[in-house]
Amino acid sequence: MASSVVPRKPDSDQREYRVITLPNKLTAVLCSDPETQSAAAALAVSAGQLQDSPEVQGLAHFLEHMLFLGNEKYPGESDFDSFCASSAGYSNAWTSMDRTVYHYVLAHDKLKDSLDRFSGFFSCPLFSEDLTDRELNAIESENNKNLQEDSRREFQLLRSTAKGSHPLQRFGTGNIYSLKEVPEKKGTNTRQHLLDFYRTKYSANIMKLAVLGREDLDTMEGWVRDYFKDVPNADLEPLHGTSHDGDPFDEGWKRVFRVIPVKERRKLVLFFPCPNTYDVYRTKPLRLVSHCIGHEGPGSLLSLLKEKGWATELGAGTGTQSTHFSIFEISVKLTEQGLPNYLEIISLVFQYLLVCFRKGKHSDRDRIRDEMKHIEDLNFRYRTKVREDQYTEQLACNLTRYAVEDAICGPDLFFEPMDQSSVDALVDTYFQPSNMRAHLIAPEAEQPDVPSDAKWEEEFWYKSKYLPLPVDPQQAALWTASDLKCHEKLFLPPPNPYTPDSAEMKEGSKVTSESNEADIAPSLIVDTPTLKLWHLLDTSFKQPKASAHIQLTNFCVERSARSAICLRMILELLHEVTNEEAYEAEEAGLIFDVTNTSHSSVCSGLRLTFKGYSSKLPVLVKRIMDVVANLDVLKHQSAFELVKEATVLDYRNRKFQQNYAHGMIAVNEACEHPFWSNEVRLAECETITMEEVQAFLAEFKSEMLVESVIVGNLTAEEAGDMMTSSTASFSWSPLSAANTPTLELTKVPEGVTVLREQLTPDPGAVDSSVVTYLQIGPREVRTEALLELLTQMMDKEMYGQLRTVEQLGYVVSCSQQFRFGVCSLRLLVQSVHPPSFLEVRIETFLTSFTKHLTEMSQEDFEEHVESLITKKKEKDRSAERRCDRYMNEVCSHTNNFSRKHQIAEVLATLTKDDLIAFFLKLVSPASDARAKFTSHVTGKAALDTQKEAGEEPDVTAESATQVLVFQKGAVPFPIEGQATDLPEPQVLSVGEYRKTAERYRLQK
Repeated sequence: MASSVVPRKPDSDQREYRVITLPNKLTAVLCSDPETQSAAAALAVSAGQLQDSPEVQGLAHFLEHMLFLGNEKYPGESDFDSFCASSAGYSNAWTSMDRTVYHYVLAHDKLKDSLDRFSGFFSCPLFSEDLTDRELNAIESENNKNLQEDSRREFQLLRSTAKGSHPLQRFGTGNIYSLKEVPEKKGTNTRQHLLDFYRTKYSANIMKLAVLGREDLDTMEGWVRDYFKDVPNADLEPLHGTSHDGDPFDEGWKRVFRVIPVKERRKLVLFFPCPNTYDVYRTKPLRLVSHCIGHEGPGSLLSLLKEKGWATELGAGTGTQSTHFSIFEISVKLTEQGLPNYLEIISLVFQYLLVCFRKGKHSDRDRIRDEMKHIEDLNFRYRTKVREDQYTEQLACNLTRYAVEDAICGPDLFFEPMDQSSVDALVDTYFQPSNMRAHLIAPEAEQPDVPSDAKWEEEFWYKSKYLPLPVDPQQAALWTASDLKCHEKLFLPPPNPYTPDSAEMKEGSKVTSESNEADIAPSLIVDTPTLKLWHLLDTSFKQPKASAHIQLTNFCVERSARSAICLRMILELLHEVTNEEAYEAEEAGLIFDVTNTSHSSVCSGLRLTFKGYSSKLPVLVKRIMDVVANLDVLKHQSAFELVKEATVLDYRNRKFQQNYAHGMIAVNEACEHPFWSNEVRLAECETITMEEVQAFLAEFKSEMLVESVIVGNLTAEEAGDMMTSSTASFSWSPLSAANTPTLELTKVPEGVTVLREQLTPDPGAVDSSVVTYLQIGPREVRTEALLELLTQMMDKEMYGQLRTVEQLGYVVSCSQQFRFGVCSLRLLVQSVHPPSFLEVRIETFLTSFTKHLTEMSQEDFEEHVESLITKKKEKDRSAERRCDRYMNEVCSHTNNFSRKHQIAEVLATLTKDDLIAFFLKLVSPASDARAKFTSHVTGKAALDTQKEAGEEPDVTAESATQVLVFQKGAVPFPIEGQATDLPEPQVLSVGEYRKTAERYRLQK
């Protein structure tokens, strides 16, 4: 039956909604959007990791994997993924402690067929024996990828040290040991455990489905009722088999844990177990606590800690939630100076909580809460559309937590007045030293006050080293003393000056929701040698918002690694000195950011982005731009020292990235001009001085090209006035020839294979990786169309073969890349297998894909083309997204504002023979015109295998300094049936290769 209650929706939301409940008690929310180019669905089931048995830990997560691998209606192991991929979409899922969520998106005309396939996940999964055994390898690979990630290690430590009888203590991700070896030792079968879990934990009545499509509500309701009627219902309660009773947080859990991280990190995290927050979502009392303790403006705890030089970041809020409990976290990123003062920092936290907040006037807290409510109401009224799959995922999850009428707004709005005395009771009960756990995270040599007889322990699953110590009773008594005084610089947040005061929509916009997006483009309203301003008055999204991007360009930033570090320090210093103002603006719906990089367009300088309510946007833009114009580095010594320490730490820790990231960096270092490695940047950063940065800043500001794009609820006059006032404090000349950006990319010759090898920079990283770039050529619309179409076809085929069938590893991808005006196809695999083996498997896949392409039916080819055209014709969801797209074109100096629509037009003209010819020439291993650069990173597992076999490693530390160039016709990694004769490659240093290779050149 259909519910008479429909979800409350934003004012700007023109979509229609309906909530239905099927006879099997499955609840679905339907969303009809006649303008969407994409359809999406998500299903959340109230079952998760807390239901894992001690005997088979990680089972809920493993079940999530298995549901993708075929069902009685569609038994193909990659059927659903392939169907989504061929329809310009993708699918994914995740498992938390108390729910599992499956979601996907694809072309709008494929919704009906997709629901038929998707419903089989939950009505008739196969759980075939052979796929069960094989998919365990994927779980193991996923776990290997996570082993060196500090966030996962620390979260598992939080769980592993819980009360032993409580399910919180278990290992939610799972691995081969927990899912296969332990059950086998106990004489049980993993597949049978899967069947039992599905039968006893999954039920239609605890499933919430969200569907978004172009069809009307009646049509979608018919499909859902037809396809999901067979999902079995066992009338289970959420998290069936677990209990609300039983506290996992015993005295052994509530201690101060010294934790040794993988990366060089210094952090203090305080944990306070609380009741679950979902029962009180209409008042959200913990949101008020987190808003105040996590505030970053004047009077805040973070401002005081920064002033003391003890911390650089602070966050507060409910970090871990489940149906039975929540954990409130206060996280402080410490400086080297702050680490030994961790007890004083804890004292300041309690001063704020128990005196400043708890004993503060209720009227002040009411004023803060009213301001929060006003801003949340405004944000909800004018909410920006998100991607369809994100939206259905949110809706499905929300239906498991909130009343039907609050399925859209439940997580955000304050529905009822707050009784401040109930907040007092919350603080008095749960925010006390007796209910606190702390993690002090730092290198072992720096851990303060460690007892001489301390016995460090090792967490079982991730091998994290830790030392649990009790909270000193005398110290705890000081933190809660009746005469506890609050530091004089701590006070509750003052009124926010950026709270929007107008929602007026400007008149005169020629853009409507019915406009053909291909015909929409910004106008160049200021065009001088020093300033280019593009503008579009756009109220088609029915939001009183605007977006502004401002690029400050001077190629002096790329002159040397030291210049690049000077720019990085200016960037970080700007973040620091504007933090209080930017934070207040963000709380009021105005977002500011500044960066010196861009993956989508050229950025030789600083790029500032602003977005939010147009009534206050010009105020924020002027204030931030004035800071840039008037910044005096020498007057911010303490801030400079803070950001320098943090930046040095950032560069030191980059060696702990995933190995595929190191592979990508290795290619960039050999091919991009200019390029400065992390190691070179670190060396420069460690010795940089304030005086150097100040001198560089003066040079940077003396010559600039300022480019700006402004889109949204601002008139041309307002946009021009905003740029005039915000640049009034600058005085700059046009760029000289020496400071005009020239970016170059190494051109790999036709038929040549270039290989770069290295050992993993992180000795604890298990996996190896291969990253292969096939250079396509200059970025042109037709080339881009062919590349995107090929990538869409190849990505899921490669994933299905190398990840699902061959079980090489969890990370397998195929994607297109556009860098410095050049197109490339990027193939990536990360695995425990050695790189040489992975390279052969990639080449074998590419060889087999030739047959896949040639045998593809005309109908399948046309479906791929049509789905990609549909994706390209998808309209921008917001002024922000439209501004981003325009800025990418402006900063690349291409100004092709209808690029995606031109690609759609070209796609409609392409034939299957066009694509085959493109593949055979530029991608196929048999081509003598393919230009290939491949990067190998050898991980611990491959090295250990060689050592166990008594072999010498074929990759050494010296390998990273070299490039091997195999000339035309050479086959360095032959597949089965290929000749194995291999001419010796030309061995060059990376520096020699960079100097001597031909280059593509992009003049900005």
